[in-house]
Amino acid sequence: MNSLIYQYYSQTTVERGMSSILLDSLKEDLNNASRSSLQNPNDEVYKLSQKYLEDLLINDELLSTDQFTTTSTAFSAESPANGNIHSKNVTQEIAELDLQQHQINKQLSSLTDSHKDLIIDVNHDLNEINNNLTNDYQNAINSLKKSVNIDSKFHVSDHYYKLNQESILSNIDTVLDILELPTLCRLCILQGNYQESLEISIYIKSLIIRFPKLQIFKIVSDQIEIELQKMLKGLLKLLNTNLKQNHILKIFQILSKLETITTNKDSLLHRIYLNSRFKFIINEVESLTPILKFNKLTYLKRFVEVYREHIYSSIHIYHTIFKNEIDKLLLNQFITTLVSNLCREFTSYLPQIAPPSTVKSPDYSIESELELKNAIDGLILQLIYLCKSLSSYQFEFEPIIMSELCYKHDLISEQDWIRNSSKIKKHK
Repeated sequence: MNSLIYQYYSQTTVERGMSSILLDSLKEDLNNASRSSLQNPNDEVYKLSQKYLEDLLINDELLSTDQFTTTSTAFSAESPANGNIHSKNVTQEIAELDLQQHQINKQLSSLTDSHKDLIIDVNHDLNEINNNLTNDYQNAINSLKKSVNIDSKFHVSDHYYKLNQESILSNIDTVLDILELPTLCRLCILQGNYQESLEISIYIKSLIIRFPKLQIFKIVSDQIEIELQKMLKGLLKLLNTNLKQNHILKIFQILSKLETITTNKDSLLHRIYLNSRFKFIINEVESLTPILKFNKLTYLKRFVEVYREHIYSSIHIYHTIFKNEIDKLLLNQFITTLVSNLCREFTSYLPQIAPPSTVKSPDYSIESELELKNAIDGLILQLIYLCKSLSSYQFEFEPIIMSELCYKHDLISEQDWIRNSSKIKKHK
């Protein structure tokens, strides 16, 4: 017992001496204030520090290195039979952590492989965003700075704005007149004053040239152009009606000045005129269709009369409008199409006008036969006059009509045609 007590006190004395030596070594690294508080061994701070170091030296588990070794001697005698469990060392824990890391990496690889398309898309989007942020964003900032600088250069003082407002108010009537130009243009068109509407358009364009920076003039000009487009459509419809020569000439003077017709204006005006006259003539002959129910011969006579009147008039006005710019190809197509339509009508209805039977019957009379023959001769004379009127403009269509009616369909005999032609020569 005495030996144990002696051993305990000896160990305590050794540990206290070691703690004093350790404390003296450690206090050399302290600052002056802390070092001065540890100079006197009787001070409370010194005693507490020494006591703390003694506790550290006494604690075997804290200073033990068994946990950092591959084998442990402290627990070699312990076994599950004694109720003790063998603790893991550092190597085992590292191995388990490596295994867990391998499993996690495997799961990450599987997820990456199954979602590689999504990852590629996200990566592409991120690269694009990064590019926008690094390049486009900086360019946008620079352009914004430039615009701000430009605005600051052209910044006008409040005094200048006040003068502008006073100037506008003093000329408010003129401003309102300009804003009402589209309405005025519409009224001119409705009243048939097409020339005045063109003058309004020319006036607003002159203002645009004088003041190119004022957007209000461009807006007014666009509104006027809309009205002129409506006028153009109305004039084209009007050309399809029965107009006098003066009206047609006036319309084409206006069309030639319209800026809405820009591409191939000359050629387009030729086509507009011939197309409108063609539609008008076709509409006129179609209006004769009800006569077919009563008398086909009268229908054919009226058909030829419409042709004689309007074809000659159309060609004459065409030469008056375009003078030295005659498009003979278009004009030839225009007349050829109409003459083909004429031959088609004669082919359809002239065979139905049968001469009376030569067999004597109660209804037979020499007077009726002569009357029908004279009527057909009159129809042939009208055709010949039509051909002669067209020949005055160097269009020989008599061969076409003879080819269709005399030779191809044998509706009119060549002798009858020559006989009626000789009547015209004798009359001359």
